[in-house]
Amino acid sequence: MKKFFVTILGVMIMLTATADAKSIRTPAGNMPRVQWAVVESTEGTMPQIIDMGARILASTSAKEAGTYALYGVIEKNNPNLMRLLEIYESDEAYRIHSTSPAFQQYRAERLPILAGLKILPVNGIVLEQKNRGVGTIVQTSRFEIEPVNLATFQKLISKEAIRAVREEAGVMGAFVTAEQPRPNFLHTMIIFSDAAAAQKYFASNAYKNFRIQAKSLIQVEQTIDYQPAKIILSEKF
Repeated sequence: MKKFFVTILGVMIMLTATADAKSIRTPAGNMPRVQWAVVESTEGTMPQIIDMGARILASTSAKEAGTYALYGVIEKNNPNLMRLLEIYESDEAYRIHSTSPAFQQYRAERLPILAGLKILPVNGIVLEQKNRGVGTIVQTSRFEIEPVNLATFQKLISKEAIRAVREEAGVMGAFVTAEQPRPNFLHTMIIFSDAAAAQKYFASNAYKNFRIQAKSLIQVEQTIDYQPAKIILSEKF
């Protein structure tokens, strides 16, 4: 174990860090390009879209140095909807990915069973994950924060996201993002190794303390649970 220092909104925070966690950054040390994609299939056809991605895109994306991570999960209560957190080194890296022959083939083949697609550009606030590993349980949340309270909330949630990944063995990744046109709308994803790890984290004193401090700052909160998945953490960055 070692001490980890991070500056959030001008405040120096000291955390006890594990050696197998890191913040996702570009080679220049900048925050990468981040976006959310919400893919909706026609009734009952999401497995086909997943298969298309695995068959057509997986090997190509793995070779794209600038495609850092594509973490996709299917909603527990809506199996026709998949949400993806996409992380790229730069706008150019995203252009290379989205214009590749493989992606164009994937886009064309899924079109007949695609019911909807929404791309949400966001700014990364915290992109923290273990160096390697597999996650199976995912939860995302959407927070609406009064602008006057935004700096305070960002500091609280950033501190907790970093702490969780670096101190909790079963927290594989924690990602905090803010909508580009509306920075007081925050979207988060947390990845757990398994259901027991998720239960342990949400029962922890640290998480409960975060919720107590953040409660008065949150105007609206929406949380979504997902079907069990197999998310292999990217090691590209």
